[in-house]
Amino acid sequence: MLENKQKTMEELSSENRLLHEIIDSISEGVYAANKDGTILIYNRAFERIEATKRQNMLGKKDTDVYSLPPLENLQRMAVLQSKKPLLEQYMTYHLYTGKKVDIVYNSYPFFENGELTAVYSINRDIPSISELLTKVMHCFGQNKSKNRPNGTSFSLDDIVGISPSIKQAIKQARRIAPTASTVMIYGETGTGKELFAQGIHNASPYSSRPFIAVNCAAIPETLMESLLMGTVKGAFSGAIDAPGLCEQAENGTLFLDEINSLSIQLQAKLLRLLQDKRVRRLGDKTERKINCRIISATNQNLYEAASNGSFRDDLLYRLTPVVLHIPPLRQRPDDIPVLSKEFISRFNDQLNLNIKQISPDLLELLSLYKWPGNVRELEHVIESAMSIVENTATEVILEDLPAFLVKRMLTNLSANKSNNTSAAETQTGKLLVEYLRQCETDLIQNTLKMTNGNVSDSAKQLGISRQDLHYRLRKLGIKSSTYKADLTK
Repeated sequence: MLENKQKTMEELSSENRLLHEIIDSISEGVYAANKDGTILIYNRAFERIEATKRQNMLGKKDTDVYSLPPLENLQRMAVLQSKKPLLEQYMTYHLYTGKKVDIVYNSYPFFENGELTAVYSINRDIPSISELLTKVMHCFGQNKSKNRPNGTSFSLDDIVGISPSIKQAIKQARRIAPTASTVMIYGETGTGKELFAQGIHNASPYSSRPFIAVNCAAIPETLMESLLMGTVKGAFSGAIDAPGLCEQAENGTLFLDEINSLSIQLQAKLLRLLQDKRVRRLGDKTERKINCRIISATNQNLYEAASNGSFRDDLLYRLTPVVLHIPPLRQRPDDIPVLSKEFISRFNDQLNLNIKQISPDLLELLSLYKWPGNVRELEHVIESAMSIVENTATEVILEDLPAFLVKRMLTNLSANKSNNTSAAETQTGKLLVEYLRQCETDLIQNTLKMTNGNVSDSAKQLGISRQDLHYRLRKLGIKSSTYKADLTK
């Protein structure tokens, strides 16, 4: 009899482990709480949806971890009142960490011996209703500045920056836009030349017509002429009747990026196109009149290129009745914090994170770095850091950057300082990040000593969340238990 009972207990234990394994393997978030609100089940999928850990949830009261005014919004309360399942319900709420969650859920009552003792739910993660509507509008090209039917994604309103130089560039672009003038945009790689080109197009009388962009450096010279001018059937083996980009941009804008890459021969043909406003398709005997605005861009000084014979003087003057200069990021450090905030917001959505800020030491490094890759490089650095943060993090810190990026940035800092400063100042620049990290470590350790290693009290003293402090402790290798032991001796 005892042996049968023990066998039954082992079978029940094995079945219980199997059920928990199954619950943890499904893609929907599974959650259960007893009628008093104590959380009993919290699977891996729900950890991902709410960006927290089950050890922070199991055994806690739902009213302590969820912010849902009024209280009736709790799934448990609604099911306890109706004693019936709630199906396909939409809910948005905030977790104690500040993470905003949008779900569709099915909640069910659990009865034991005829008494309702628990509530469990199956939850699916979805975007918020406003985000969903925005995406639908994007699909139909109705959004103000994204995915327009004319082939653009940006307007001048999308350009982020508070520095006087970038504001001046935006102001000039707005003045240029209403005219029919040919525009040359000059700026280093990564400064956002195409963004400005699209913005000018969308602020111009041509905005309802196509914006056609071509990277002159990416197209082989043998194909470039047919791509620009078009072809007629029989012009060469396999040729078909096809309009070139100039015709496709009729009454719109043709954007020629990296125009300095065009060969001298193609420069001559482009010059004639600008002079005559006519194109002749390859293999054709007749010319076609075109009407499109030309915006070009370069990351090189074309006046120097013209002086050494690699760019035609006459084409240069045709392309530059209006020149718009985009300042490099190193000349506008005021824009680094606002650009970083914009990228964090973008990657929060893409990576399902809840990052709210950049730590002071990392922001200091970003502000001192010279950004040879400009805004594009800053975007990639923020993405690199956010791709490896823990899903519960609310701050990007220095340790989140890949080591090779930190080394590259410090080397760049050191090289720039060596040209303008003394050896002592150079050494200070090299050690800046290490010094700031040490300051953070000392502050946290001193606070833990004052609170006898109590993490909750220390977090309050530091003005950060308990979860954020735990994250910093792990990153800095600090054990709060050490301070408890020290103070009880």
